[in-house]
Amino acid sequence: MRPAAPRRSASARRARWLTVAVALVAALSLAGCGGADASEADLDRLEQAFASADVALGTEVFDDSCSVCHGSDGSGGVGAALGGVDERLSVRNHLSVVWTGRGSMPPFGGILTDAEIAAVVAYQRSTFGTE
Repeated sequence: MRPAAPRRSASARRARWLTVAVALVAALSLAGCGGADASEADLDRLEQAFASADVALGTEVFDDSCSVCHGSDGSGGVGAALGGVDERLSVRNHLSVVWTGRGSMPPFGGILTDAEIAAVVAYQRSTFGTE
C-alpha cells in the first residue's frame, strides 16, 4: 500500500486554483478575439440590411453595445475614435469590422442581428462620419 500524499496547505491550493482560473480566462479571451472572417454571403446580406437600416435602432444598439469602448460621443477610449469613420471605411468594410471584430474589439456577428449591425453602422456613419 502506498503512503498518503502530504496534504497541500490552503494557500497552495488557492494559488493552484488561481493559476488554473487565470489560464482559463486567458484561453477564453483569446478564443473570442477577432472571430472568423465574414463570408461574401454574410456581407451581401448585411449590405442589404444596411440599405433600409433604422438609425433610431442603431442609436439604441450603440448605447447598449458600443459606447462603453468607443465613448458615448464616439471619441474613443478603449476602442477607436469614430470621427471620420465614413472616410476610413467603406460601408462593406465597416459592416465587416462589426461582424468579425478587429484587434481587441469582439465580433458581434451572432450576437447582434443583421438589422442591429446594419443599424449601428448607419448610426455611426451618420453621427460620427466626416469631421
